Amino acid sequence: MTSQKLTVVACDILRLEFETVIGDADIGLKVLEYALHNTPAQMPGRIMEVVREAEREGAGRIALGYGLCSKGTVGVQAEGGLVIPRCHDCIAMLIGSPERYKEIFYKYPAYYLSAGWVRNGADPLTAVEQKYTPRLGEKKAMRAMGLELANYKYVCFVNNGLGDSQALKERALENCRAFNKEYLEVPAGLEYFERLVRGPHSQDHFLTLRPGQPLNDEEF
Repeated sequence: MTSQKLTVVACDILRLEFETVIGDADIGLKVLEYALHNTPAQMPGRIMEVVREAEREGAGRIALGYGLCSKGTVGVQAEGGLVIPRCHDCIAMLIGSPERYKEIFYKYPAYYLSAGWVRNGADPLTAVEQKYTPRLGEKKAMRAMGLELANYKYVCFVNNGLGDSQALKERALENCRAFNKEYLEVPAGLEYFERLVRGPHSQDHFLTLRPGQPLNDEEF
């Protein structure tokens, strides 16, 4: 009999969300480093390595904790089939749905932060401190990041109750002050993650692939 065990293969940005939803259930979780997003061309191969590892360990079903992610998931497949959020990136997952993301994003153009983003040093200030300043110096680094953020009016904290909410809010406010942005906070839950793990997988929110069927970007 084919194994029905599910394993979630996800980005470290979403580790806490999946750990919370999975709890003590017999569901596997394999987390890949956030830095993969810096080299999207290498993402499919790395994700496939982890998918195959999960299958060797007995997973019969795979759920991807990724969106399209700059086409970084194109070509990924699983022997028992897989399900993936029909989202372009993880922000829509964190906010709760692709529709809610579009509704909020177009009304409030924002740079989004969550517990996972801050933990991985993906907020603008940390990027300036750790990546840009050693190469450019502080003033040029701040100016370069300011240009990157030019199209955003807000820094938005997606508050789903995970992590230290007060500390995360303060970090978002620090980014606002540093780059002259307005603060926005969006309340969110874990329902989208729950449905990815346990269903139902509605066609408008999830893409379900047959065994061996590779993911392509046309579905997005």
